[in-house]
Amino acid sequence: MEPALQAKLLKLLEERTVRRLGSVREQRVDVRIVAATHRPLDQLVREGRFRADLYFRLRVVQLDVPPLRERGNDVLLLARHFVAHHAARYGRPVPGFTAAAEQALMRHARPGNVRELRNLLEQAVLLARADILDAEDLGLRIEPVALDALPGTEPAGAPAARTLPELEREALTRALARSGWNVSRAARDLGISRDTLRYRIDKHGLAAAMPQDFRETR
Repeated sequence: MEPALQAKLLKLLEERTVRRLGSVREQRVDVRIVAATHRPLDQLVREGRFRADLYFRLRVVQLDVPPLRERGNDVLLLARHFVAHHAARYGRPVPGFTAAAEQALMRHARPGNVRELRNLLEQAVLLARADILDAEDLGLRIEPVALDALPGTEPAGAPAARTLPELEREALTRALARSGWNVSRAARDLGISRDTLRYRIDKHGLAAAMPQDFRETR
């Protein structure tokens, strides 16, 4: 949100008045604000990119909603809901899932979160050739787990496992390098939106490593 718009929203929250375009009179309003973001607002406040007074005005009741990949069996509950919804929408029988399909759904990282899952299952329902969906019908593969990746099988002297943020940073760096630091192309390769990739570039401090001309145009 641009700073000027932040100031206007803050005025609305403090004074509960607005002035319509072309009007010279303030009108009182009674509204409730529900705001959502995937950006780290507390960090943006520290960086001076989001007004601290607006941040604390908005943060009366704060709910942190984890991404779907961190919610365990919730993905299966949502998957069954979306399958039933799309089947009713297109007049098709409601298919079930094989154990392999459920395992694939549980393991998939889902960078597109719930919307990705919904669209994935809409396609699966439309193209279903049987009354049960397998992993292949979902376009997902179950990656084999190497023996040395199982807990308790690390060889002596092996380096400590890397954290998820480290793995994510490495994946972003590789995708950007492959694309010649073309943000749009790298986003397509990663299966995420350009805005999401730009946010993660900032999150992992990768902007400084980008060529100067890309830093200026990204």
